[in-house]
Amino acid sequence: MICIIDCGTSWLQEIKDNLSDSDYKSKVIKLDEIENSDFKSFSGIVISGAPTLLTQVNQQEYLDKFSFLKSIKIPVLGICLGHQILGLLHGSQIKAEKMIDKMEQIEILQENDLFNGIQNLSEFREEHSEFISLPEDFIHLAKSESCDNESMKHKNKNLFGVQFHPEVSGDNGKQLFNNFLKLC
Repeated sequence: MICIIDCGTSWLQEIKDNLSDSDYKSKVIKLDEIENSDFKSFSGIVISGAPTLLTQVNQQEYLDKFSFLKSIKIPVLGICLGHQILGLLHGSQIKAEKMIDKMEQIEILQENDLFNGIQNLSEFREEHSEFISLPEDFIHLAKSESCDNESMKHKNKNLFGVQFHPEVSGDNGKQLFNNFLKLC
């Protein structure tokens, strides 16, 4: 069973569909319910994107809600906002820039489990205007022309972040979800 933490994405159904297409059951937990949740029954967590701009809200509220990620033992995939929260929890800096809203080629910088079977310079869907630096304890997995930190992985844990949206990236996104689920 995979936990989907819904931070307010409009693509929740697409995340659920990708998981069920890989024969995984999922349970959705809303952002305001995570503080009262027990994640022991899950084999992995997917944190959705959201229309929230972390540079325009009280970031500490989000960091407090997600502080459990610093000690969790199961694999985590943070998408867009989820990627940014993972980064901020581990020391990233965040900045707002021009909105990116398009399919974009992702350059894979290092072989890793998350991108198995995905060709270098494959296209993934972008929709964001905030960008994070690479946190100290993370490995830089991928970049693009518009975003330096497209994907990252914690050096010692199965914590993954992707700035792009695999849930609406066709076959490339399905493969990325399949790769993540193999780790769960």
